[in-house]
Amino acid sequence: MTLQTLCTPRASVFAADRRATVLSLDTFLKGQVHGSDFFDENYFTNGMMTLVDRAFRHLSSSGAGSSVFLLSQAMGGGKTHSMIGLGLLARDPELRRRVLSEKDPAPRLGRCRVVGFNGRSTDYPGGIWGSIAEQLGKADQFARYVAPLLSAPGPEAWKQLLGGDPLVLFLDELPPYLEYAVAVPVGNGDLGVVTTTALANLFVAVAEMDNVCLVLSDLAGTNFSIGQSNLQSAFDRAVQGISSESRRIAVPITPVNPNGDELYHILRKRLFQIVASPTDIEQVAVAYRDAQREAVRMNLTTTTPESLYTRVIDAYPFHPDLRELVGKFKENEGFQQTRGVIRLMQMVVADLWKSEKASTRDLISPYDIDLNVDEIASEIRTINPSLSEAIAHDIAHSGDAEVEQIDLANGNADASEAARLILVASLSTTPGAIHGLRE
Repeated sequence: MTLQTLCTPRASVFAADRRATVLSLDTFLKGQVHGSDFFDENYFTNGMMTLVDRAFRHLSSSGAGSSVFLLSQAMGGGKTHSMIGLGLLARDPELRRRVLSEKDPAPRLGRCRVVGFNGRSTDYPGGIWGSIAEQLGKADQFARYVAPLLSAPGPEAWKQLLGGDPLVLFLDELPPYLEYAVAVPVGNGDLGVVTTTALANLFVAVAEMDNVCLVLSDLAGTNFSIGQSNLQSAFDRAVQGISSESRRIAVPITPVNPNGDELYHILRKRLFQIVASPTDIEQVAVAYRDAQREAVRMNLTTTTPESLYTRVIDAYPFHPDLRELVGKFKENEGFQQTRGVIRLMQMVVADLWKSEKASTRDLISPYDIDLNVDEIASEIRTINPSLSEAIAHDIAHSGDAEVEQIDLANGNADASEAARLILVASLSTTPGAIHGLRE
């Protein structure tokens, strides 16, 4: 009943290049994302399903849909993946039928046009509106808004550009573009002011159109609200101008629920080709429940055994407390929430199978982070650099750390596992965070 006998990781888990887990909107727009492969490895979260359902209802004029969506979550929280998922289904009706089957909200909707702009594209000379017009094959129609001076198209101009067949429009990672734009002079103002006006007019236009869905990333995140202080006030002005207008008419969607079981579903589908059968999972859960009952009988804990049984079934092959411990440091500056957890657990799973420790485990636990593996140790140090010395002295240093010496004397791994567990519970760098574990 071990992990190795019941589960098979995907080949991609063992790839040396961990960047394979990251897809950009540009990659999708260039046609470099394969639809079937994407959905084979990506879980349909409730947020993504809501986006797909309401977008296609709107585009098919079947009612109960929406035209503007605001994806709100920290960096690495699934916003771009949700956009790519919607875009793939919009472009390919056959893929849509295969992936959604009876859940397809618009079975008669044909192929949709899909265009977008990535806020990292600061070098595009025609602004956001020039790029969108070019992708639609209507660059001439917006030429006067691009040259000789960039100027903001009004709502009617946007309607004329976007009219026609069903269209999905993505605006991803705009904060870095706006941070750049406030430093680019345009006439007597700057590109930030012009872009803010153009996008506000776009939101107004799309809200009145039945053939267009606009999906944009949350502009209120903190990742770009620090840094160059001389740009801060202007950047905030630009973000506020767009955010207030978009929030007035947009449907807010959180791609991944941070408090539910979606993280486990995402990790299962992304990292494993084969997962144990429900019968086998139940046997693992029963073993944990029985061990918990024994602990309660010995007055070691007051946790309900039945609760643990249910949580193991929901989280398998991961320990059910993994989400809570990850939640302690997911707000760390620079940590990319869902994406960061996927990358870390990719490394852990690869190590468990390569070292054959998976043959001795029935769940992937929070203490299965081997800090003597260079890439895992580097990832942990990135999450909280201030603990690097403590890790080397106390937890893992090729057998010379304090707990490794204790394990050597005792002939087991208890001290190392306990220390790693406390470490994972202490990685938060946010002010006022609770470190460590309750007794």
